[in-house]
Amino acid sequence: MAASFLRNCWYVAGWANEITERPLVRTICNEPILFFRDQDGAVRAVSDRCPHRKAPLSSGFIEKGEITCGYHGIRFDGQGRCVHVPGGLSFGSTFAVRAFPAQQMHGFIFIWMGDPAKADAALIPDFSENEKPGWVAVRDMLPVACNYQLLADNLLDLTHVVYVHKTTLGGSQVTDTPLDVTVDGDVVRAERFMKNVDTAPIYKAARGLDSKIDRWQIFEWRAPSYIKLTLGARAAGTDLPYGTPVHRVLNALTPETDATTHYFWSTARNWALDDPKVDAIYFNMTVEAFNEDKAIAEQQQRYIASDTSGAPLIAFAFDKAGQSARRILRGKIEEEEAAPLARAG
Repeated sequence: MAASFLRNCWYVAGWANEITERPLVRTICNEPILFFRDQDGAVRAVSDRCPHRKAPLSSGFIEKGEITCGYHGIRFDGQGRCVHVPGGLSFGSTFAVRAFPAQQMHGFIFIWMGDPAKADAALIPDFSENEKPGWVAVRDMLPVACNYQLLADNLLDLTHVVYVHKTTLGGSQVTDTPLDVTVDGDVVRAERFMKNVDTAPIYKAARGLDSKIDRWQIFEWRAPSYIKLTLGARAAGTDLPYGTPVHRVLNALTPETDATTHYFWSTARNWALDDPKVDAIYFNMTVEAFNEDKAIAEQQQRYIASDTSGAPLIAFAFDKAGQSARRILRGKIEEEEAAPLARAG
């Protein structure tokens, strides 16, 4: 059976402030992972399965940067090494819990699920707008009961905003304007520029644009499932440069299982930095819109799972960006799966 996930890559595991004196447990790529901080405050990630009897390590407690299993009191450090078995019993060096590379950056906790020797922090996507001076962001995590690639399909074509997001992101002429898609190595980029179209509710609420507008949607996808959207609008015919962000939506789609996803998102802007009313507009309208996506995607997942016909998903021109992303990701997964066979040969 083909692998579902790319392993040698970074996934968002949580927000940095989710890991305090209490650990965080989150399933990533079908693996239950325990996140905690060592004595220096650095984030550590280990399997939540105690190697002794497979009990959850998270049933125990953290003390001095080490985790004690709540079943038999066996203790492990942040590298997964066993440092104590009650009763002074001996244990071999191979008795350990699996540790994963983890990094804190851009307000996120990232985890590397594959070969630790290949973990390179330089491969973490640039989502710096979450914390960069001159920007402010609202954010959340949405659990969605669908495969993460269905959400990537959704985000890489905003044609659906006309039908799904009528009270938030929708607007006329989106479906009439083709999406210009380019593939640069392993990066998919796409953009749509609409002139003299009806405004969208979010621009009317946040920017007071209540007449005709010029509007742009600029997408960038990077494996395995990172999508940065630069969204902007101006009063029709005015001189705000094309591509200027009214806001950026940073999306990290982390597979929990084959059929469930942790959807981390933030909406960042570089204006009205200290205006709680604008914060509330963006947070509330984004939550409303993404819950609409959640409803569609979860129904889609159920119907795909129950379809016994074997018929594939059909792609139209407006699916090109999503199809390009799927093709790149599939190639990377196949290459990763073939690597051990190549070494063995």
